[in-house]
Amino acid sequence: MVAKTPAAFLKTINRLHAGAHVALAVSGGGDSLGLLALAAKAKSLKNAPKFSVLTVDHGLRPEARREAKAVANACKMFGLKQVTLRAKEKLAPRDIQQQARFLRYGLMAAWCARHKAEALVLAHHQDDQAETVLMRLARGSGVNGLSGMAEKQLLTTPSGELVLLRPFLAWRGAELKNIAKKAGLQAGEDPSNGDRAYERVRWRQALPQLAEAGLSVEALSALADTMRDVRTSLDAQLVTWLETHARWHDYGVLCLSREAYKALEAPARARLVAAFVRYFGAHTHPLKRAQMHAFAARPLQASSGGATLGGAQLRWRREVVFLGRELAACPPRAPVGAKAMVWDNRMRVKTTQKGLFVAPLGQAGMQALREAGATTAQKGKFDTSLPACYIAALPAFFKGKRLVACANIEPKTGFWARSVYSQDLYLQILRGGQHW
Repeated sequence: MVAKTPAAFLKTINRLHAGAHVALAVSGGGDSLGLLALAAKAKSLKNAPKFSVLTVDHGLRPEARREAKAVANACKMFGLKQVTLRAKEKLAPRDIQQQARFLRYGLMAAWCARHKAEALVLAHHQDDQAETVLMRLARGSGVNGLSGMAEKQLLTTPSGELVLLRPFLAWRGAELKNIAKKAGLQAGEDPSNGDRAYERVRWRQALPQLAEAGLSVEALSALADTMRDVRTSLDAQLVTWLETHARWHDYGVLCLSREAYKALEAPARARLVAAFVRYFGAHTHPLKRAQMHAFAARPLQASSGGATLGGAQLRWRREVVFLGRELAACPPRAPVGAKAMVWDNRMRVKTTQKGLFVAPLGQAGMQALREAGATTAQKGKFDTSLPACYIAALPAFFKGKRLVACANIEPKTGFWARSVYSQDLYLQILRGGQHW
């Protein structure tokens, strides 16, 4: 049984991420107010980090501004810094909860990056975990999906990467609400929490009946723990395989021994490819299981060829299987300057020249470089060890529509582009793999 104390909360935070500054996501609901009350007492304990409180107003409900104000007042009472982040763009009516989630994490990731907060603490608890497992079970998920939410997760957002911490996955939601109540905090209530139009709400309402049949919150949480252990073992096996049979090309392309790839068992092969497709495509939802198995099997069916799926490009030749970014899925152009930025999750880029944009090189850019006599280590030619489709997906620097440079192919003073990849990234990518 986990002790429900500020000291236990702080111990879990420091076990997950020993940072000097962490942010707390506090919406004003009972769960997040329990997090706030615990942090208010934990902040004076030894080895406590600096806590900052973030509240997001999505602009969807008129009550949200009042709830954010209530969180701000509570933080003032507790001596905690609080910031309300407000959405500037309107959300479309379709899949509004998912859009709100993307918006929320994007805003908080941007704030954390600006203010050097190293992680974001969430109030997800054991009841939330049980609901997550039920939803994934209903969708036919396998090991990854049934492992539920992780205590620590690296989330990629348009505003950058964000480390999420979930210290309450062994706590019940009622316990957090009770902590908030004892601290004198009055929770707001989002009416969508009772709207059966949402899948999570339907499972939440079904949990009491499922518990009577033995499928309790605790049992579902234990299943997630077991599946996480299985997943950890599978990931370790694939990392060992990758360290032996894979390498990163400087252009950000994964190169695999085709002979070793063909020798992998089908589930391991599909699991491997699924993780990298999700990474390259920045997917938040899994691709269909049968679709992924078929995609991963393509290099077994012909001596050479290619296929695309979910923003990833799969190519194979006699001895090598390549997996990288699909040109058509690359992001639109973005301003670039002297401060290094991560472009498309793959490349860190910067330039000393002003007024430039970064965008994929493209076929036209490749042709322009050919005509200009582009040079590489390959004696005046493009690096032909890679299929040209991956070269076209490299970042390039543009002045308006005019290509100025592609630092990966033709080094040029004032322009810089480097792949973010390393072998250390293998496990991170696998842990962010498909929720099967």
